Amino acid sequence: MITRAFTAAAFGIVAAGAAQAQGFAGGTLSVETSAFFEEADIGYTTYSGGLQFDVGAGFGLALDLASYGFSGFGSDGTNATLHAIYDFGPLMAFGDARFGAFIGRDGYEDGDAEIFGIEGAGEVYGLRAEGYLARHDGDLGDINLAGVSALYDITPQIFATGDFGVADGEGNAELMRVALGGGYRIDGGPRLWGELGRIEAEEDAFSGDETYLAIGAEIGFGPMSGTSFDSRSLFDIVPGL
Repeated sequence: MITRAFTAAAFGIVAAGAAQAQGFAGGTLSVETSAFFEEADIGYTTYSGGLQFDVGAGFGLALDLASYGFSGFGSDGTNATLHAIYDFGPLMAFGDARFGAFIGRDGYEDGDAEIFGIEGAGEVYGLRAEGYLARHDGDLGDINLAGVSALYDITPQIFATGDFGVADGEGNAELMRVALGGGYRIDGGPRLWGELGRIEAEEDAFSGDETYLAIGAEIGFGPMSGTSFDSRSLFDIVPGL
């Protein structure tokens, strides 16, 4: 039932965007690739994109699609996420505040899963941050997810980033992912970035502790030059499952 509702809503947002071009708020296209230090033959590449539409009175809808290619794991993955968003505008100390709820679907070799949760984003003193709480229900069991990411503008072109995510299989296995990085914005072009990260995991959750290096590029377009939130997937915390 949830899957049918999600599919119908996804088709609805695309149809609404085609019928009402004036409601188009922004979009993104991005690619990311990474490699692990301890296991050199393991890595992943992600292709993703998103579109967001204003529906009036501060509300919006966004749809994200992503494809994950995992080298060394023997399987690939996909994700689709639908966001319902409310833009509060300036709120207390935040220059811009948005809150939302989302529902999505992860697909992988051993089955699939639904993911749903709440999210928020804001900006204060040049620091832009977003966070989420989610539940992942599927063939892998019930998993609780949480994540926070931040971006700070050092100059109009140069920025620093930070990312934290945790996946908890309710006592069965736990994984934590932390990364720090930075990047450069090309005027009128993409945003290029890199990060150095660490995965701390129980063996049941992953192949063990790993350090990784990732690089990527993202381009935003439309009035917002992007979207309010990123895609939501277990793959963003636990590569290759």
